[in-house]
Amino acid sequence: MRKSWLSTALLAGLALAVTPAFAQTPVPATKGSQVVPPGSGAEVVPDVAPGDEIAIACAPIEHRDANSDVRVVLTISAMPDEVSPGYKKVLATDEELSKYGVRIRVPDVPDLPNHTVNLNVYVVGGANGACDAGHVKVVSRVPDFRHEMKRPPHVS
Repeated sequence: MRKSWLSTALLAGLALAVTPAFAQTPVPATKGSQVVPPGSGAEVVPDVAPGDEIAIACAPIEHRDANSDVRVVLTISAMPDEVSPGYKKVLATDEELSKYGVRIRVPDVPDLPNHTVNLNVYVVGGANGACDAGHVKVVSRVPDFRHEMKRPPHVS
């Protein structure tokens, strides 16, 4: 009986000694840009590319009527290092509405990459509402060359 208590205590002590080593693994770095809005702390803004999907959930979407119209507008944020693309807002037309949120595809609009945009959701219908879904940084899509196979040399 004493051996079983001793072995149990020894195993418990070993488990407690090893657990902190696993708890201190480094957190993987998130892909994003830093934005510092006026008068507040730093905000991490995720990077997205044209064609990427974004899911947005907010109270006005959850509390909408069945026949309400939900629209997501991307508003160009005036960042000091970004040149204006020539327009201020873009309507996301490729959207999929669910009970608790909306999923949009980032539009492929000329001059939108390399700009920070604010996502605004508008619900129009029986219960009108709006919410601010935060900022995203639209970046250029990196071409994917993985689908190209190496071809054997051409012999003439």
